[in-house]
Amino acid sequence: MNPATDHTPPRRGWADWMVIAAFALLLWAPTLDSFIGLDHSRPPGENRLPAPPPRLAQLNFAGLKQFLAGTDAYFNDHFGFRKKLIRWFQNWKLGLFHDRTVYNVITGRHGWLFTSDLQMVEHYLGLVKFTPVELKSWQTLLERRRDWLARRGIKYLFVVPPDKQTIYPEELPAWLADAAPPGRETKLDQFLQFMREHSTVEILDLRQPLREARQTAPTYLQNDTHWNLFGGFVACQELVRELTNQLPVPPLRLEDFRWTNDPITGGDLAQMAGNSRVDQNHFRFAPGPDLPALTFCDLTNAVSFWDPHKPSRSVENPAPLKYTAVVFHDSFGIVWQQFLGYSFKKIVFMSENREFNPAIILETKPDVVINEVLERYFNTQSPEELMAGQPLP
Repeated sequence: MNPATDHTPPRRGWADWMVIAAFALLLWAPTLDSFIGLDHSRPPGENRLPAPPPRLAQLNFAGLKQFLAGTDAYFNDHFGFRKKLIRWFQNWKLGLFHDRTVYNVITGRHGWLFTSDLQMVEHYLGLVKFTPVELKSWQTLLERRRDWLARRGIKYLFVVPPDKQTIYPEELPAWLADAAPPGRETKLDQFLQFMREHSTVEILDLRQPLREARQTAPTYLQNDTHWNLFGGFVACQELVRELTNQLPVPPLRLEDFRWTNDPITGGDLAQMAGNSRVDQNHFRFAPGPDLPALTFCDLTNAVSFWDPHKPSRSVENPAPLKYTAVVFHDSFGIVWQQFLGYSFKKIVFMSENREFNPAIILETKPDVVINEVLERYFNTQSPEELMAGQPLP
């Protein structure tokens, strides 16, 4: 071969070494994550419990075989970067093929559906706990909000509506219901106990009222993550009852409304699962003739700091009432718009539960501010992030 006419590019040794290094890094990444914990992705919700660590129960062939099988199952559920890979797979299926089966829906007993998102299984079983630092951060956040409001003569109430599985645990599938240890402590249990011992912030626990209301009618939808209108009314009624400790607002009475059972097809969980089953727990409410006609108005000037696309709404009551309110809420608080207005002269609803907007509060000049945060969001929100996102002095 003539060197003068040989145009073969010279080999680049550094490129080969980079390929080798990248291959070695990918090969060792799962092992490094298993020991160091490099993957900080949120665990994906799954319709089963992860395999527990294996135990060698018997020193014989059968015991060794069971131990090896348990080791294999444990590795498959806990190998390094498993959480990240599952998240990538879910995003890929949803983004490229619009495959909504990536959403996690658990089928319970008697046709009930539950979401397994946001580590529902681990939180329900009490396997995930707040750290002492996180509990203290929640206390600091809520006390800072309360004290800022108190200096302006405004009351404060924090409300955590329970998830559906908290009120209807008997409708969960047997594999999950049977796995719940007796006397388990959830994050909400932890938080409420801690706040009772260390703080005087007003917090409304709706679990017992919603359980007791089941004797009258179902309080949650079967095919949906939300409570139904009856459950939302019971929660709103309890909220007004709690507020009478701070403000003399008129109570909500069930007999003032006409309500009826009205089964419908659909629900967010049913849509995710791709079925059209009928939800028997759906109700309709209409105000009775003795109630005043509320005025509803969509607001354009009440913009959320966290999500400017979230809607805001005002509700006004023509009756000669005195007190006003601002409510920061998620989708569970939407049903309160048709009930809570009967106890107040005016209410501003902002549909973002992370919100605590001083500008809106100062403009509205309410007598009380209500923060509503659903249990599963409360379980996973960072109080430090919320503190950083609220522009309080």
